Amino acid sequence: MFIPSLSSGNMNRYSLIALSLAGGILSGIAWSEWCTGLILLTAFVPWLLIEDHLSLKRGKHSLSSCFIWLLPGFVIFNIITLSWVRVAGTAAAIAIITEMSFLMSFIFCMAHSVRKKAGRMAGYTALLAFWLAFEHLSLHSAFLTPWINLGNGLAKNILFIQWYDTTGVAGGTLWILLSNIFLSLFLLKQFRERQDSKKYAAVWLVIVIIPAAVSLSKYLGKGETSVHPGSEVVMVQPNIDPYSEKFSIPFEEQLEAALKIAEGSVSDNTDWLILPETVIDDPVNEADAGNNKYIITLRDFAAKYKDLNIIAGLVSYRIYPASAKAPTRSARITNLSEYYTDHYNSAFRIGADTDPAIYHKSRLVPGIEMHYSSFLEKVSERILPDMGGTIWGYGTQDTRTCFFHSATSRGMAPVICYESVFGNFVADFVREGAEVLAVITNDGWWKNTKGYYQHLVYSSLRAIETGRPVVRCANTGVSCITDIRGKRLQETEWWTKGSLKGTIVPETKITPYVLAGDYIFNAASLISIIILAWIYGPELIRRIYKASQRRK
Repeated sequence: MFIPSLSSGNMNRYSLIALSLAGGILSGIAWSEWCTGLILLTAFVPWLLIEDHLSLKRGKHSLSSCFIWLLPGFVIFNIITLSWVRVAGTAAAIAIITEMSFLMSFIFCMAHSVRKKAGRMAGYTALLAFWLAFEHLSLHSAFLTPWINLGNGLAKNILFIQWYDTTGVAGGTLWILLSNIFLSLFLLKQFRERQDSKKYAAVWLVIVIIPAAVSLSKYLGKGETSVHPGSEVVMVQPNIDPYSEKFSIPFEEQLEAALKIAEGSVSDNTDWLILPETVIDDPVNEADAGNNKYIITLRDFAAKYKDLNIIAGLVSYRIYPASAKAPTRSARITNLSEYYTDHYNSAFRIGADTDPAIYHKSRLVPGIEMHYSSFLEKVSERILPDMGGTIWGYGTQDTRTCFFHSATSRGMAPVICYESVFGNFVADFVREGAEVLAVITNDGWWKNTKGYYQHLVYSSLRAIETGRPVVRCANTGVSCITDIRGKRLQETEWWTKGSLKGTIVPETKITPYVLAGDYIFNAASLISIIILAWIYGPELIRRIYKASQRRK
């Protein structure tokens, strides 16, 4: 169906819609458990063929045609990858799917506009820059999510992405887009333009094979090379249903049950005991944390074992002195106090003889854990249920806090849930001295959907980027130990109660990505600005000049 249409250069509306939907299906299944993410290296070809056809028939199709024909495909893509958000609320799922679909279509439309003004290669360059800039924005906007940034789709394929330790996820997105562009050029040259297509085929093969070969070499070359002794770690998976049990079973009983599970695995050789995010959701007053009943229980447990340090997810709060204005953007006066108060989704490090160290989660789930303006807050409350945050909203902190073991001084990063999706954010923990990443989460909120699996494999990306082993402790699973290659060495089953015990080797080597951060995203954003100024700047200046002349 497609090849004859491609050869003749004539595509009817049925061909266009079929191509659009094919692109959405191919892209979406990359996030499934059963399909390789490498399919993304070809998945955008149908959309690029549509864009090329519309450029060829520019007299027949307006600029909006590109948006109209691509939108169905991007809707399918977002439905396949993000439909699990419906657990938070159907309206929430519709909102995020619609937003992301429209923005992705708009990116293609903008690149199509550049092509119409400056030619094919300028259009493809714009597509690369604009898409990367869009993903960059998603990492820093409270209204977008980086969850389905293209580079994340390769998380299962760790054999092929070891160079993320240099480029980060942005390198994966760039690889995917370049592969699709040159494959589409090969098809266009071969079947429609009847020109020599061998050079495009050769370039495409080089783009695909060279990074894969480099990655395979790096994978085989990585191993337990650290000179530091291993640290024994135990993770507890309490398996408390966040909907039916979390707020009906007394918190004291929940903590006792978690520690009873730990007793079967912890010994005097254990360095770290990890408990999941919000294992206790009864807020701890940070000003008097040492006297809190839950902290005392955890401290007493740590005292039973030699040099045991505990990392536990708890909710905490801070009360500010009397003030007429809120001291922070997140501070609120609650019905429990006349003073401004900040609540936090926190991680505590607790030892037998030390004061608790505290870290506040600082990448919050949009609409669930963060406060917006009064209008948007009301909207979010209508479309989202209480999933551990909308009662108060949570505060954040400006810098990362690394937890250091009281005896060995080894640094562990307390990465809380959604934070593990942000590569450069997690790298900040390593810049603060983290030698191991500890991801604590409660994915039970998303039930048995694709959400928990996608979140699980993203930990492999963080391990590769930072060169740090990852211990992942999840309330309902999957808890696991991941090495610096992103390979899961040990793991639990989903929605089971138990513990996981293993040995991790702290790492101190700094990867190029940790040193340089998101330099590809930064460069793409700058190039996007230059392209927009180059293409649209002169026309804008002319319009401004004409308007000023008319006023005279």
